[in-house]
Amino acid sequence: MNLRLRFHLKACAFAFVLMASAPGMLGAAEPFHFHHENILGTSLDLQVSTPESGQAATAEAVVLQEVDRLRKILSSYDPQSELSRLNAAAGPMVVSQELLEVLTAYDLWQSKSRGAYNGHLDQLIALWSKAEKSGSVPSPAELKPVIDSLASPGWKIDAATRTVTRLSPPQSLNLNSLGKGYIVSKAAVAARKAVPTLTGLLVNIGGDIYASGRPADSASWEIGVADPRRSADNAPPLTKVHLVDRAISTSAAYERGYTIAGHRYSHILDPRNGMPAEGVSSATVIAANNASANAMATMLCVLKPEEGLELVKSTPGAECLIIAADGRQLRSPGFAALESGSSPSPPSSGPNAWPSDFQVAIAIDLIKPDTGGRKAKRPFVAVWVEDSTGKRVRTVTVWGRERKYLRDLRAWWKLAQTQPEWAATVTRATRNAGQHRIEWDGKDDQGQPLPMGTYTVTLEAAREHGTYAIQRGQIVCGKSAAKGTIPAGTEFGETQLTYGPAAQ
Repeated sequence: MNLRLRFHLKACAFAFVLMASAPGMLGAAEPFHFHHENILGTSLDLQVSTPESGQAATAEAVVLQEVDRLRKILSSYDPQSELSRLNAAAGPMVVSQELLEVLTAYDLWQSKSRGAYNGHLDQLIALWSKAEKSGSVPSPAELKPVIDSLASPGWKIDAATRTVTRLSPPQSLNLNSLGKGYIVSKAAVAARKAVPTLTGLLVNIGGDIYASGRPADSASWEIGVADPRRSADNAPPLTKVHLVDRAISTSAAYERGYTIAGHRYSHILDPRNGMPAEGVSSATVIAANNASANAMATMLCVLKPEEGLELVKSTPGAECLIIAADGRQLRSPGFAALESGSSPSPPSSGPNAWPSDFQVAIAIDLIKPDTGGRKAKRPFVAVWVEDSTGKRVRTVTVWGRERKYLRDLRAWWKLAQTQPEWAATVTRATRNAGQHRIEWDGKDDQGQPLPMGTYTVTLEAAREHGTYAIQRGQIVCGKSAAKGTIPAGTEFGETQLTYGPAAQ
């Protein structure tokens, strides 16, 4: 799963709505939810189950510190990182235990996948990035020397001296795929060590999730698996699984890729032939740790579905769900035992109902503020829909943490202060930081289908102790597809509204 290992502790951060009901009984664990943007090039969702708000804050701080510490080791985008220094080294270099562990894991998975997984893809990635800019797919002549190089080991490890030597031809090492998963699990372990009395902790960085312990109100963590055909942030999951002390990761091409001559190619590249992987729409893997789950999820997108199933079956404790390009769902033997049912919504009916499977897609691009080096304050966001009479019919989503700041969402608070929305925990392909895609399914707050007509979508955002913006846009929801926009505000760019069939 390729992504930029970037981290900005001073980036904007916000948290999903935390239940504001009366405190529970003394000593009972409560749920604390935190959300941060621009973490390893994506977002971080953290759930902490504990009776003490101070313990939750400590766990949050430790997770952020551990992520930043490991980012300084594994980032291929930070020129000062340990990995960057290794890429520049002309001879053997003494490395940290963490970098040694990640490189050793790459060796293991490259061997088990028979070359379908690789830790030095930088040149191949650069070739496809160049192809996207030029509008022409790489030629066989351009691909051949890169493929030949990938077939050879990229480094040599001397465990006795803890040194690593890059091998000729010296391609830059890129450990983003397994590296992010490694960081997720390490961050969870660090937080549990710092606050051993936590009931549970769930770390979610861009869809790579480690579920430690249990939540405040259940015996296990419920995690949705994103449907590759409907991948909006708030889309119904394809299925749900229940995990305790397990990791889960998903790889897919619906968030990232290359567009060349009007054709969309996956960002997941096959080291054996240099081409984007095409046979699998999505692969979700459950394992003991996120490094293994992440590595296998990426491999399963490259291998044939049947080959991927065999790989997972040969890995103790691992389970998987593979969605083939033709829509087939392939499960490992133990995956179904971890699932819970997810009933689809009943179809709309009536003479004035929306066309079958139509929805409104809402693409929100939050603006990262220029703070002059100071820590950015958290934004609080609400999106809701009004009908042609001005009546609010649906609160699509609300992001926030504390009721005292949610009151700054003046319009939404006046309309729906008693109806806070919750964000589901979903394993999904990694998306870019600040970019959120949500959808409205044409139903009201009670789940009843609404008729065709013209609707107004409102986007309201308030930053803690800071700026405020509210903008509205109309969308015609009739018998045919339509588009609309919400103008840009101080907290968000122009928001696109797209009415039509759900993406398949």
